[in-house]
Amino acid sequence: MHVSRTQWLCAGLSLILFAGLALGEAGLWPLDAFDRAITDAIPALRSEVLNLLMLAVTALGDSRFLIFVSVVTIGALLIAKAWREAILFGVTFSLMPLIVKVLKVTIARPRPTVDLYGGVESFSFPSGHATNSALIYGALALLSLAVFRKLPGRLIAAAFALLAIMIALSRVYLGAHWPSDTLAGLGLAGLMLTIISIRHEEARLPDAAKFVPFVLILITAAFPLYLLVALPEARDLYTALHSE
Repeated sequence: MHVSRTQWLCAGLSLILFAGLALGEAGLWPLDAFDRAITDAIPALRSEVLNLLMLAVTALGDSRFLIFVSVVTIGALLIAKAWREAILFGVTFSLMPLIVKVLKVTIARPRPTVDLYGGVESFSFPSGHATNSALIYGALALLSLAVFRKLPGRLIAAAFALLAIMIALSRVYLGAHWPSDTLAGLGLAGLMLTIISIRHEEARLPDAAKFVPFVLILITAAFPLYLLVALPEARDLYTALHSE
């Protein structure tokens, strides 16, 4: 198994980001001041248009929609007989939510908006939305880079990377998370994506190329339908928007 310098760098930076924020949460540096400086500035930026945009963006990271994306992606890999990647994606997609829940319970950090969720999800660090969406859409970015060479693959991968960042930003904007929660989620997902990139073999993926456009089209078509259900719920849920 060959690990490139880029992969080592990505893994190292992801680990440093997550560990540094976790140490801040433990009180070893003033993480709270960093978070509040950003969070306190957000209300002045809110508008009806941005509210709607961020509600739509954050819906792309909802667990229900991510499960749909995961099933479609893994199903396409199974149809393409890319067995290794299907198993790898299935294991990592299933394992990451469990890791996030364990970290939430262990760290037990309150959310900026109290009583937003119940149970394990009432805790804030790290952001499940940011972590799981960055992992799943990041895996789709890696898949796109593997099956589409040169510019098309890079453009699709860049779009997925931007989407993951936008979802992380939406969580802070909506008052669901502190900035460090989402940054920690991106770091945790980055570490897992590096492992995925090391483990998968591109030689097995070309047969999946013809199914990737179908996956992208299906996800794009399903999202407006999902939004019809999710948007009214989200308007009521994110009470930080009601205090404007």
